[in-house]
Amino acid sequence: MTTVYENNLKADVRFDPETHIQSVQEGPYLELVDHHGRPLEGILGVPGVAEQIGLGVPIGADRLVMQPGTAFELHTHPGAHILYVLASRGFIHVDGVDYEMKAGDTVFVPADYAHGVKTNAKVSEPLQILAFGVPHMPVESKDRMTLVEE
Repeated sequence: MTTVYENNLKADVRFDPETHIQSVQEGPYLELVDHHGRPLEGILGVPGVAEQIGLGVPIGADRLVMQPGTAFELHTHPGAHILYVLASRGFIHVDGVDYEMKAGDTVFVPADYAHGVKTNAKVSEPLQILAFGVPHMPVESKDRMTLVEE
């Protein structure tokens, strides 16, 4: 017998290939913005699949493309996420330290944890990251991240 709690955790979603299979290899490329709605120059995102899971929590993944010389300043997200580096090299800035990331690396960032991401100045190809988030915010949402004012 399942409990009320277990029933609330189950999503009332059926697999729909039209919605639940999406490529992030090609566009549409969308502009990312900060929490004030200002564009993040040189950083674009390609929306991937997103859906509601139990208790109405959105989960999703998007591809982020950061041109050389760009950065996400120190910021937080309302939920946890995992970054998977698809191409190039860059850094994740956590607790005052820059940690190098390269293609094939995965990085876990806890919810509401201040961090930044920047490209490697010695690399000429864009840093490409697949970002999985729970809860997921759309690529173009100004609620996707909140800059940490220093």
